[in-house]
Order: sequence, then structure tokens, then C-alpha cells
Amino acid sequence: MNRLIFIVLLLLHGICSAEEITGIPRLVDGDSIRIADVDIRLHGIDAPEAKQLCLVKGDDWACGETATKALKQIIGTASIRCEWKQRDRYERALGTCYRDGHDIGELMVERGLAVAYTGYSGKYIMNQEEAKKARKGLWGAQFIPPWDWRRGVRLSGNDLPDNGCEIKGNVNRKGNKIYHIKGWRDHAKVRLKAEEGDQCFRSVFDAEMAGFRPAQQ
Repeated sequence: MNRLIFIVLLLLHGICSAEEITGIPRLVDGDSIRIADVDIRLHGIDAPEAKQLCLVKGDDWACGETATKALKQIIGTASIRCEWKQRDRYERALGTCYRDGHDIGELMVERGLAVAYTGYSGKYIMNQEEAKKARKGLWGAQFIPPWDWRRGVRLSGNDLPDNGCEIKGNVNRKGNKIYHIKGWRDHAKVRLKAEEGDQCFRSVFDAEMAGFRPAQQ
């Protein structure tokens, strides 16, 4: 076989073949998990961020926490199987995951606690339409799509927490994304501005998954 053809076939095999892992996951938020040393982003869905707030009849609703709890309830203590063919810019596997043969992403969309990420996949559109008709979860509330929330868009009435924020993610004037941990030199000086893309994180892992790097000490 011609050497060039052989190399092309190898590359095509790498593109088309799926990777797979099975295990008990650790939850990061409503659409991100970790199994062993593999970080996995559930492909085709987008759940509210951990700190995201929605509105129900004018009152704040911690929809991000609710989505994480829903994912925890779906998975329970079971071992799950995930498969993927590609990774995102953060090197997370873009995986479809199953518990007892049930598509976990599909179950999240059916409950209205994640939306179909149609910019990347149309797989869950019909599930989303059913959730919308039944006004389940997010569809019975006012919410900002997670992809817009990550850019700093907020509902009127929602405030970004500052006091009590252990890890502050700040986007500086140059557009650099830097996080400051409580006790570090500049942590107290940082004032979070949602409109500029600042975020409050629960863990260093969450901050780094969102693209922030540690401040120099």
C-alpha cells in the first residue's frame, strides 16, 4: 500500500473512531463531569452555570444549582458509560453518556434543566420542544441561555455575588481571564462586574474550566 494512502487511512480512523470510558463520575455542574482523569462535557446540551440565577414570578431561583442536583439525581451512585469523538478547546471530551442505556443529556433536556445546544447538535431539539410545551424547569421561568450568561448577560433583578465569593474570576482591560482566591493579595480589591464577564467560582477547577488562570503572587 502506498505510504501516503496508509497515513491518510490512519488519520481518518483517528477522526472517526470513538473513545469510551466507564466509571462513577464526579459532578462539576449540570453538564460537566469527570471520570478518573477524563473531563467530560455532555455533548449537545447546555445547562445553567453553577452560580446562575433565573427568575420565577419575580423571585430569584438558583437554577444552576438545581440543574447540578438534577444531574446528580439522574446518575445517582451508578457507573455510567461515555463515548466521544472530539474534544473542546479546554480539552474536555464532548461525550454522550449513558446510565442503564438511557441518554443522560436527553434526560436533562426532557426535565427542562438543560437546553439543546443547537449550535453544536440538533439531537435534543424534539425533547426540548416537549419540555417547553409542558413548561418544565427553565421553561416555566425567566432565564438567560447559558451561553449568553457566560458572556455576562444577566436578568434584571439578578446580582453577581461579591461578598463571600471565595474565588473571583476577573476579566481585565486586556481581556485576560484571571482568578483570585480569598487570601491572595488582590482578592479583596476585585469588584465583580457581570457585564464585563467576571464570575464567582466555587473551586479552582471550575475557574480553570471556564478559561481563567491564577493571578501572579
